Formats: sequence, structure tokens, C-alpha cells
Amino acid sequence: MEYMVNKPVLALFLSLLACHAAAQPAPGVGQPLPAWQEGELDIHHINTGRGDALLFVLPDGTTMMEDFSGKTVESAPFSLPTRPDASRPPGEWVARYARDVIPDSAGNRIDYALVSHFHGDHMGAIVQDSPVAPHGEYKLSGITEVAGHLRFGKVIDRGWPDYAYPAPLDTVTVANYRRFLEWQVAHNGLQVEQFQPGRNDQIVLLHDAKKYPGFEIRNLYANGVVWTSEGNGTRRIFPDASALSGKELPDENKLSVAFRLRYGQFDYFSGGDLSSIVEETTFQPPAWLDVEPVVAQAAGPVDVMKANHHGSWDSNGIGFLAALQPRVVVVTSRADGHPAVNTWRRLTSKKIWPGERDIFVTNVSEVTASTTYDISRVARSTQGHVVVRVAPGGDSYRVFVLEDDDEQHRVKAVFGPYASN
Repeated sequence: MEYMVNKPVLALFLSLLACHAAAQPAPGVGQPLPAWQEGELDIHHINTGRGDALLFVLPDGTTMMEDFSGKTVESAPFSLPTRPDASRPPGEWVARYARDVIPDSAGNRIDYALVSHFHGDHMGAIVQDSPVAPHGEYKLSGITEVAGHLRFGKVIDRGWPDYAYPAPLDTVTVANYRRFLEWQVAHNGLQVEQFQPGRNDQIVLLHDAKKYPGFEIRNLYANGVVWTSEGNGTRRIFPDASALSGKELPDENKLSVAFRLRYGQFDYFSGGDLSSIVEETTFQPPAWLDVEPVVAQAAGPVDVMKANHHGSWDSNGIGFLAALQPRVVVVTSRADGHPAVNTWRRLTSKKIWPGERDIFVTNVSEVTASTTYDISRVARSTQGHVVVRVAPGGDSYRVFVLEDDDEQHRVKAVFGPYASN
């Protein structure tokens, strides 16, 4: 006997089942995170309290790190405690975390090191007392610190080779980074490339790509250039820098690289510190500065997104969220006010997009908890590393929240499975 299946009813049932499962305790709570298995996709949002650090273990074991955390001590409001503690610099904590969770076959190697943009809380801020590398050629913080513990195959950033757009980048941190690249190229065979919007063949599976034809990392945006959503085509949304006055030059956040990772039905978005036009408060900004919605429209709806700019007040605008419509949002906080009150209202608004959403914040300070409405009640997690683990093939995924007060990687909570869309 054949039975007719009402597909809308079935879809609703599966959605309700996934929501129910997301709220249930799962095996493994209190135990270390189960090791990555071939075919899985892991996305680790590592919480040091000092800035962004993301680690990707791709289905065939290829490894990628995006951003590398910042300096050890900062002043308020950037004064969240260093996690697990302040006995080591954040970059070393990031490297130790990565060394613990990447597969043995990786051999302590990060195949791709991606710098989203040139701010110290993403690449490592260099200050007067930053320690010097053993060979004396550059100082250690963030990416330069991580590279002292793990080998990098290729570094990709928005500025190589001249670091001159939209104006020469002459900060102490960038100068130190350039010395680091030069030394690593000369002595360790490091490769360096500029991130190229539109391409889907710059970051690829290196070990067994043919086994995973449904995997892709699509470069969406950098430096005012966005993918057209057709082939590898791009278009420039910024005017030529020579035609702009100083106050109109896009700031570093708006130049951040953005990409969409796709694995079967699963999609993930990361956009560094991309920000919205709402941050421009002292003059009437030109419309082209509002890069968030343009990038989100190129990406299309996703299952999971890393919130832009740590959930700051100037990011994750209405047009951006309406285009992405994420089921899961991860906010990688680094300060009081992450996420900001207005950003939290947008992230939780059913008027912007009607779907269910679970929000995970890596660290909510007491100040933020007391000012950002019901964040402690509504957010799925307000403290800890957040790991998205996608099942082989990409049809479903779970979210693991890990303790961040030691290096045991114990599971605090598990959410899912979620059905990929």
C-alpha cells in the first residue's frame, strides 16, 4: 500500500522535532568534546576574552584558522578576563586549543591562516612590552604568537603584497606582521596570498576533495569588492580611493573579508568586523558605505552565522539579518556591551525574519547582562567556547558549548540536531 506524504506537514514536523531536540540534554555533557571524525565539519569559536579566533576542521581534515585573538591586557570596556586565565598570552591559548582538537594527521599544521582584517583583536595587537620572537625579527602577539606553536601552510589576507589600500597601512601592528611574513616566507616556506572575492577555489580541501563534492568556501567580499552571485564575477561597490576625501575613506572594519562555507545543505557565514552604516553619526554617509546588506545578499540565507563585529552596536543591521536569516547566531564577544542593546534587539526580532533562532554568546559580562534586556534568559549560552559540528554530508548539525576555564574542553551543553536548510 502506498501512502501520500504531505511535504509541508512533514517539514513542520521535522522542524518541531529539531527544536525539541535542541532543548534536550545530550550524551557527553561533562565529558571532553568527542574527537572530530572524518566527514564531519567542525567550526570552533574559541573564547579567550581578548578577540576573535576561529578554527575550522574541514571534512577531509584540512585545517583553517580565521583570526588569532589579541593582546593579554586591555582597559575598560575591553576588560573581560583572559580565558582560561592570564598565565599565558591569548595567542598561546589559541594555539594550545587548536593543537588539542585538530586531527593527528594534521601534524600541528594549520593549512590556511586567514586574517579577516588588520585590527589587533583579530591579528594580535603589538604594544611596547610585547615579547620578541627567539630569532629577534618580530614581536609576538596573535598570529605571530600562534605561528610559534603551529606551522602555517598559507596566509591569506586582504592587503598582500603592498598593504596600501585604501591608504598605506603603517601601524606598529601591521609593520610587525609584515616582518613576520617576510621571515616566515624566507625561513619556513610560508605562502602568502591576497583574498580574492568571487573565487571558490582559493580555500579548498587539500586531502580528498573528490570525496566531498558538496563542499565549498566562496569568497564573498573584501576591500569594497563583492561577489555577483554568478560564476566568479565581482563588482566594486566603493569608489576609487583617490576620489575620496579623508572622512569618506572606509574604515578597516568595512574592508573585512567575508566568506560563505557550504557543505551539502549546510551554510555558514563569517564576515570579520563588517559594520553597518548606522555607525556614521557625525555626517551624512554615502550609501555605498553600508556594506553589510550587499554582502549578505550575495551570501543568501545561512544556517549559522558569526555575528559581525562582536555584536557591537554598529553592526548586524536589519538588511543584513533579513538576508541571512540564520537559525544559529554565534556572538564572539570581547567587551562590555557585546552584544549591544540595539544589536540584541535586532538579533531577537521576529519582525526582521520570522524563523526560530538560537543565539550563543562566548562571554557576557555583568555589565552587559544588566543592560541588555533578557540576554541571560534568552541566549542559549553566555559563557564558553562554541563549537558547531556538522554531520557527514551536511544534512544536520549540533552546537556544543564547552567550558573555557581550563583546557579539558568539557561539554557544558549540546543543542540539536538542527536540520540544515
